Order: sequence, then C-alpha cells, then structure tokens
Amino acid sequence: MEPVAGGKGAVVRNLPDEPWEKGIGPGIVDKKIMGPGDSNFMLMGLARMEPGVKSPPHRHRYTQIFYILEGRGQIIADGTTYDIDAGSVARFVKGETHTVVNPGPGPLTLIEVRVLPREQTVWE
Repeated sequence: MEPVAGGKGAVVRNLPDEPWEKGIGPGIVDKKIMGPGDSNFMLMGLARMEPGVKSPPHRHRYTQIFYILEGRGQIIADGTTYDIDAGSVARFVKGETHTVVNPGPGPLTLIEVRVLPREQTVWE
C-alpha cells in the first residue's frame, strides 16, 4: 500500500524537506506538523531556536507542551527558571507566562503541542 504524501494536511509528509517558517521572535523558526485545518482542538509543531536567542515572555489561552529534542537552555515560567535539555518536557497551563532561553552553543529544537480548552474554539 502506497502512503499518501504531499503538502500540509497529508497523511505522510517529509518534514525535513519542508521550509522553516518565521517563529515567535528573531532567531526562532518553526514547522507546523498539525495546523488549525487538521484539528479543532490541537496544534503540533517543530520549533528551533538559534544560540543566544530568548523568546519574548508571553502566555496563551490554552495549554502548551514542549518536548526538547536537542540542545540545552532554560525555561522561565511565572518567574521560576528551569534548566532543560534533550528529553525534558515542559507544560504551561492557560495564562501561565513563559519564555525559553537558548544560551548555546548549538540550536535548541523542540516539539510543541497546543491544546484548546473545551469551551474555546478559536486559536489566539
């Protein structure tokens, strides 16, 4: 059986061949694995931060989960700093302010999952 392949929304995609898109700030890029057209309650993506980059502090109206694939750095969540490296998992609940810091020397790559609360229907 031949797998279905193609662009975003396809059953099987070759993510390494897809271009990186502008992320939340300078030095941050991402690729959407599952976007708003694929699910009405969950988004999933791959993100990469260059060395020396810090994401702007921000918060969401949904839960967000990071799984660190490579690199090391820090996550600051509501004023507390946590060291992270490959294999670390971070979870931010609705409204929790957070930022990610990559001091280097190499890139920091993570999988991101966003989950909407039951009563929410719009991604922000």
